[in-house]
Amino acid sequence: MNGQMISRHRSLANISILLLLSFFTFPSSAQESRSRRVDDPDDQEDLNRELWEFAKHTPYDSILSYVAEAQRRSKANESAEVELPNGWRIAPAGTQVEVGRLPYEMVQFQGKLVVLDTGYYYQEPQAVSIVDPQTAQVIKTIRLNSLFPSAAVGADGDLYISGGFDEKIYRVDKNFEVVREYKVGGFVGGLAPIDSQHLAVGYMATKKPGGGFVGGGLAVLNPASGKIERETKAGYYPYAVRYISGKLFVTVLGEDKVFVFDRELKLIKTISVGRTPQESCRDGRRLYVVNTGADSLSVVDTQNDRVTSTISLAEKGYRFGVAPTSCAVDEKHLYVTLGNINAVAVFDRKTNKRLSLIPAGWYPTKVLANEQQLFVLNAKGVRPRHPNPKGPAGAGPSRTGDYVLTLLTGTVSIVEQKDAQKNQRAWTETVNRSGPLFDSKAGFKLPIKYIFYIIKENRTYDQVLGDLGRGNGDSKLTIFGRSVTPVHHQLADEFVTLDNFFCNGEISVLGHSFTTSGYASPFIEWLGNLTYSNRWNAKNNPCATPKVTCVGGGYPFGMVPATASPAYLWDRLDEKGVDYRIYGENYFLFTRAYKIFTELYGVEGELSKKFYAKVIDVAASGDDRGTEFNQLAGPYAAQAYTRDGAYKLLGDPGFAQPTITFSDWRLHLCDSP
Repeated sequence: MNGQMISRHRSLANISILLLLSFFTFPSSAQESRSRRVDDPDDQEDLNRELWEFAKHTPYDSILSYVAEAQRRSKANESAEVELPNGWRIAPAGTQVEVGRLPYEMVQFQGKLVVLDTGYYYQEPQAVSIVDPQTAQVIKTIRLNSLFPSAAVGADGDLYISGGFDEKIYRVDKNFEVVREYKVGGFVGGLAPIDSQHLAVGYMATKKPGGGFVGGGLAVLNPASGKIERETKAGYYPYAVRYISGKLFVTVLGEDKVFVFDRELKLIKTISVGRTPQESCRDGRRLYVVNTGADSLSVVDTQNDRVTSTISLAEKGYRFGVAPTSCAVDEKHLYVTLGNINAVAVFDRKTNKRLSLIPAGWYPTKVLANEQQLFVLNAKGVRPRHPNPKGPAGAGPSRTGDYVLTLLTGTVSIVEQKDAQKNQRAWTETVNRSGPLFDSKAGFKLPIKYIFYIIKENRTYDQVLGDLGRGNGDSKLTIFGRSVTPVHHQLADEFVTLDNFFCNGEISVLGHSFTTSGYASPFIEWLGNLTYSNRWNAKNNPCATPKVTCVGGGYPFGMVPATASPAYLWDRLDEKGVDYRIYGENYFLFTRAYKIFTELYGVEGELSKKFYAKVIDVAASGDDRGTEFNQLAGPYAAQAYTRDGAYKLLGDPGFAQPTITFSDWRLHLCDSP
């Protein structure tokens, strides 16, 4: 084997070497306050404006009319069937009601639909949309600072809503007014009514005495007194809670299990199910557990506390990828939302045979059913939205530039049951022809011997290669043209040109997941949006310092079992005996090491804790080049937090000359813009 290739069989000793790599030097809190956040909409717009004017030597506003005309033409070409940025097409059934951003939860209450809009709300509260299904209108919006995708109608007749980060539970009366808030001791997750005097409360993470958060928990709240009567530990990343026949069933994302507790919160049993169990729904004594990472449902007999069968949701010829997100039952059918193929699967309740597919909107996350209607919650709505529909935002404090996560406005699809029955075959065909999936066995063998997979973040095709002269590019939008990025252009000229990437990931963490695995779990889709909303402060941020469990915020998302993909590119290369070498995406490589640690020592083992804490603290890319550059540039970081300061620093020979010597951007792809 070539000595330059990394062995496919990595040992723990090899992996431990990675931990010896140098880390980034972080600025002080005072310096951080002066730095820009790339994922802050205002900072991002300022940076885009400065880059444009610096590179093009023309006013940023000069492009406004051009972009507005391009968007007008694009809108004129729209059809009833919508093409998404990832290459899929959707033609959702039913009537569409627009709600808030990235909704993940919906319950029926007082004849209305209560939708929890759990997406990105950066400097404003999140939203609860009250939808009247008879008029297909949002009749009220409740603003709450923080939400987790769980709401439950209590035995006392009121609605209880999970407050997530804020460690609160909100009580809503029949007039849709918040009548009480309960402060509890953890990151509030799933809720389930026990009786009129007790509510089960899941904690995705619990507070520890010294500050911060540790593993998950389960508690019982007395809504009348407002006191927590008892609580216990509940594994890593507990999600949904259901109360059935005197027992509490809790899906535990991070351990691929369902924990069973009695009313006194004594752990009765742990049930192994599929990968990353998230939501669940009840059908009498049966509990259907949605295994998001396994494309399956585990059917649990709640009387005997065991799995009696498994229902496969996978598409023929594919191991995983449909991303089931929720389920519901009625008298005859079982319904499952399939996030990644934008559909609802309909099964015969008795035989578990799939009957049909119903076209949904973009990334369905919840389904409810009654005799007359189906209600489908679509997290990303029914069409992709263009940023800044009136053109790039103008200058001044009054501008309202869009940020990518603000574009993910959800909808509720109201589908008549009679239409679903009548259109079973036609709607199934619509879903099947909507995706870019193909049968690899019917294809051809590619004449490719070596693949160089180069990942570039936070730049569009037009910004860098719009002036290439071929492909779907627009030279008028190019900022870093051929003179600035000669290596990019040379590679594009001499090798293949990829002009449309069919991108699924709106933000960095989702992009990394799709880039390395072609997949992002429903949990990380929600968690990424929530984390980027920056709903932290010094007291409630579970990721402010390295610790064993990190609810959200910061990297490495992909290492935690609750957020890891079912398989990565390198897993498939291993499986096929293909040699490979990886530079840069090292925090995904840690998934393998962390899995070994937890299998050998458990998530509570000291070695597992130390390994996780150490990796959380790694901010560098992990290769020698990144480490060397950090050592070189680190002492100058405090001088570059303003535009003027950065320009002055570039003129300092003590900084500029070593930097140029270290990395000539004309010679290195990774160091050009």
